[in-house]
Amino acid sequence: MAEIPYTIVIGIFGLTQAVVVSVIAGLFGRESKKRKADNSKQERRSEIRAEESRLAMALMSANARLASATGIALKEGRVNGKMDLALEEAEKAQVEYHKFINKVASKQVAAD
Repeated sequence: MAEIPYTIVIGIFGLTQAVVVSVIAGLFGRESKKRKADNSKQERRSEIRAEESRLAMALMSANARLASATGIALKEGRVNGKMDLALEEAEKAQVEYHKFINKVASKQVAAD
């Protein structure tokens, strides 16, 4: 049986090695893209949670001011200037929160 020349064996080995390295690099590249997409999605969700938290705190603060103004009005038996301001603030916070919810919901529907 004829022996395969040494240079051809080295060439085949080198070619096989290059193919294997290319396949592995392709797999790593695909995994890297997926990881970047996941990280981007997590960052966006984090931003949404931070905005929601800020708006929820503003809403709670406005509700606390409104409750305080209501308590003072009941105690004194008359509506005071604090009540109007507290009502405005509570309504504004509620409108901002609903805008946020609608914005997030519309983006979610558009993404699906």
